[in-house]
Amino acid sequence: MNQDVNKILENEIKEIITLYNHKNFEEALSLSNKLINREKEVPFLLNLNGLINLSLEKWQKAIIVFKKAIDCDNNFVEAFNNLGVAYSHLGEHDEAVEHYTKAIKIKKDYSNGYNNLASHYDDLGQYNDAAKYYIAALKFNPNHPQAQNNLIHLMNFYQTRDFEENTIIKTNKKIKEMNSNISIYNNIKIGDMSEYFLKINQIIKNNLKTLSFNDTQIFRRNNYDLNCNRHFKVFNKFNVIPKYCFSCFKIQIELKTVTQLFKLFFIFDQLKLPSDNIRKCFIELRPGIPGTYKGLIYCASMDEARDVFSILSPYIQKFIKNDLHIAIKRGCTEFDLAFPGYKDTSNLDKVSFNNEWEQFEKITDIEIKNGSKKGKKVFNRTLSGTCIGDVLIMNNWLNYAKLIGDETYNDISNEMFNSQYIYNIVKKRDTKN
Repeated sequence: MNQDVNKILENEIKEIITLYNHKNFEEALSLSNKLINREKEVPFLLNLNGLINLSLEKWQKAIIVFKKAIDCDNNFVEAFNNLGVAYSHLGEHDEAVEHYTKAIKIKKDYSNGYNNLASHYDDLGQYNDAAKYYIAALKFNPNHPQAQNNLIHLMNFYQTRDFEENTIIKTNKKIKEMNSNISIYNNIKIGDMSEYFLKINQIIKNNLKTLSFNDTQIFRRNNYDLNCNRHFKVFNKFNVIPKYCFSCFKIQIELKTVTQLFKLFFIFDQLKLPSDNIRKCFIELRPGIPGTYKGLIYCASMDEARDVFSILSPYIQKFIKNDLHIAIKRGCTEFDLAFPGYKDTSNLDKVSFNNEWEQFEKITDIEIKNGSKKGKKVFNRTLSGTCIGDVLIMNNWLNYAKLIGDETYNDISNEMFNSQYIYNIVKKRDTKN
């Protein structure tokens, strides 16, 4: 806080910050507006008011107050950066880039500005520019968590030939170059998986000293967006199932051990399907949802699901045997909990779309149209083969297996990175039980 802010004002601003941190945004906004009317030219206060408006999705109001903060202090780095964020939310790309760029010109080592600029390019599908600025953020702050995670996610579907001095890109390249003897067209042996994991995990240990990665799901995507965020927005707000979800089917595989999950990863990574269907394997962390280790393949119709099932089944039988449950289901588990029978593919008419629900979808679509444009990413196909993000997620799987008493994690490795995130989730769940 600026030194010329008097003690009374400082205490009042601290109160606003406390409200903001506790997500009492309306009360924080009211108090900050009153304070601005009294103290009209305090850049820190104006910037804080802009952040509160951002949290309330009042983008235009946020822009006004961030500009006022800059008028009071034309070297106010955070205000320029936050102005870029506001323009990103509005989808005004040139303005967003301009203000992120101004922020990092003022402060050459401003990691948050580099990360936000990179994220903006990432959303637009300009991946080389995104990588360039994520790397700049990490150059000035090697432990910047958002830049680390964003760059790791980028490596899932974009392999740059530049920037090999960056440790994340260098590590990912070495992992990609590591050959394995694991092939669904030959054999998947636990010993081979263990040997391969130890080698690629050692690459990370040798190159990355501090890293926290909380993802637990490994995807293999095509370039189609299932738009699940939109569908869950409808469901969570109005407790209705969107029309699209009645034609969304999935093959669900429920596994018993983490070694089976590792095998499923290699099957999903190498499996060729006519529609290149989206698939994922993961540990089940959602509260109230049964199951431990799972895999899903998404299909656009019941017929397509049956075709995919017939292609997948021989690999499941060969490498994982029958010690699992596999079935074709419709939509998401949360929908079935609210509307029992929705997932029952033997009677698809048991729960059907109610035409009156269309009004709720229209309301949601208007809200989305008028809402934030930030984070609307271009979808690209996931690269085949193991990447750095996959390895870090596998470490989280092994942490989970160890914590729940699945001793088969030892068959892969007992030398995983410890995950405080996984520990906290399992501990919290066990406490509730």
